[in-house]
Amino acid sequence: MQSPNKKWLIPVLLLMVIVSSCKKDFGDLNISPNAPAVPSTKFLFGSAVLGVRNLRNPAGALYAQHMAEFIYTNESRYFNRIFSYDGMYFGPLMDLQTIINLNTGAATKGTKAVLDNGTNNNQLGHARILKAFYMQQITDRWGDIPYSEALNGPTNNKPKFDKQRSIYNDLLKELKEAPAQITGGLVNDPLFDNNGNAWKTWANSLRAILALRMSRTEDAEAAKSAFTEAVAAGIMSSNADNAIFKFLSNANFQNPFYANYVTQSRFDYGTSATVINNLKANADPRLPIFARTSLNGGAYVGLPYGEDAYYDTEDFSLLGRAIYAQNAPLQLTTYAQMCFTMAEAALRGWVAGGDVTVAAWYEKGINASMDQWSAVSTNPVVSVTTQQKNDYRTQASINIPAVNTLSFEQKLNRIQTQKWLNFYLNNSYEAWSEWRRTGYPVLQPALDPMNAGGQIPRRQCYPVTEKDLNSTHYAEVLTAQGPDELSTRMWWDK
Repeated sequence: MQSPNKKWLIPVLLLMVIVSSCKKDFGDLNISPNAPAVPSTKFLFGSAVLGVRNLRNPAGALYAQHMAEFIYTNESRYFNRIFSYDGMYFGPLMDLQTIINLNTGAATKGTKAVLDNGTNNNQLGHARILKAFYMQQITDRWGDIPYSEALNGPTNNKPKFDKQRSIYNDLLKELKEAPAQITGGLVNDPLFDNNGNAWKTWANSLRAILALRMSRTEDAEAAKSAFTEAVAAGIMSSNADNAIFKFLSNANFQNPFYANYVTQSRFDYGTSATVINNLKANADPRLPIFARTSLNGGAYVGLPYGEDAYYDTEDFSLLGRAIYAQNAPLQLTTYAQMCFTMAEAALRGWVAGGDVTVAAWYEKGINASMDQWSAVSTNPVVSVTTQQKNDYRTQASINIPAVNTLSFEQKLNRIQTQKWLNFYLNNSYEAWSEWRRTGYPVLQPALDPMNAGGQIPRRQCYPVTEKDLNSTHYAEVLTAQGPDELSTRMWWDK
């Protein structure tokens, strides 16, 4: 007869052997070959670049009145208040911060997964520039945002909100320092095709844009110095320098307006009367690129903006085919934009030469814009001639002569109107920012606004995640910046 103690002793011994074996092999069994300990910075950077495609955004284009809505008009009437930046923080910005962390961490910066995309400093320079670009886009939409304590993962998931003034000054520093780290191109760079010098030029151009946006703040003198430094370092000098995101002719990476018009057959948007009326009044050769003629009547008819009404798509101009083509390029920052930036800087005395310099840069901007849009035109293909450029530019309503009696505001209006046209359905949030900063071009609010006060929004409201999950800092930012409303002005818009 077996001892009662042995009845449980043998199973226990077997269990101990099994447990011992599990302890020995447990770590290996739970390491997935598809989830490496050090992620590839080559793929992280490619993913971060893909995030810029979201800048072709209906909200920005509606705020800037580049387009209007046919049926569901709430957004152009400012009904939507709350917009989320969570996707940018958890997506491209986290990818870029991970690249920065991996290229500076002692245990990771020498690994193959990191060095596959170039030297540590070279990767850091690229990542810092793109991170600065994203952060500028976010602060220009919401104002004070999480910045210095953001992107720290679980170590601080309730970051404070930094003041826009400190963010802007730090972005100027980043855009000055980062180009110095770039020694060549990356292995995987979908934006500039592995051209490191193009990134340096873009960074300098962005620094000049940010500096000019500070021109009406208490930091104007420091901004002027930063602007001068950026221009001396080398800004865009032709359309070949343009920062362009290339949508592709496939469903995964296609132009969102193509998805709306062709894939979904929705036709939610048409070219606004604000744009069409300007183009027609000045015989603008970009008109057939920006818009299509109406199906009923065959004329260019702008869609009324922000009205509580339903419109038949056949009676008004749809977006031009070059705008909604599946692979239509997204022009993020352009030489034309920089020409108009230089023209305004000369107007403000930041660049020497007075009205002669203003007129020269203004003329270059119009020519560059015409060429930029001609290069992407499709069905019809429009090649704006030198004569057409001259005829357009020398009109009394358009021209800024080298010697003139126009007032400062009249000249600023003409410069900013041309910049607004050049932004058409590309980075429309930039057009909205420029309108808020200068008041030009003169835009009228929606005909039937749904927001408090009925005026064009000055910012967007924070995502609900801040109020629900970061309530202490959310309350602090409301005290510092003002109510979380569309009408609250941010630092550079006071």
